[in-house]
Amino acid sequence: MYTWLAVVATSLSLYFFYPDLFAPENIRQFFSDNLVVGLLGYFVISTLRGFTLVPSTPIVLAGILVFPPWPLFLVNQLAVYSSSAIVYFMARQFRFDHYFHEHYPTQVERLTALLKQRELLVISAWGFIPVVPTDMIVYVCSVLRIKLWKTLLGASIGEGIICAIYIFGGAAGLSALLDYF
Repeated sequence: MYTWLAVVATSLSLYFFYPDLFAPENIRQFFSDNLVVGLLGYFVISTLRGFTLVPSTPIVLAGILVFPPWPLFLVNQLAVYSSSAIVYFMARQFRFDHYFHEHYPTQVERLTALLKQRELLVISAWGFIPVVPTDMIVYVCSVLRIKLWKTLLGASIGEGIICAIYIFGGAAGLSALLDYF
């Protein structure tokens, strides 16, 4: 907790005393000059985000402001794979399968039946919907013992489509907006 308070206090102090550091053009220039390091940082943040069940949308939207579309999309997809794989294995380590089967047997049965009919379609559709975290379906797939490759493929299809819309559509919109002003 104290670390977060220190980060917020430092950031606010820098913003107050050196507001030019936070000018959009300076931020864009920094990431342009340090693209590999910036993308590596983006990858780490996006991968760790999976542990919190926070949707990737805010991170992707922030990335649109500072990274070129293709590298951002590729790094984002790699982060989806790595984050999903970590979450998949973590669910078993924390024994979520026992917990869900014990406390929610009816829901587990219904979801199992739905996933058995069309696993890849359900996983992909869940990954595409922006209001639900993709990591949640990855937890569920781990609990229901759906194969890792199918889980990763479904998550990457759903996330890939929605993130492509965000990244390439957002970059085009941002470019048009900057050209207009």
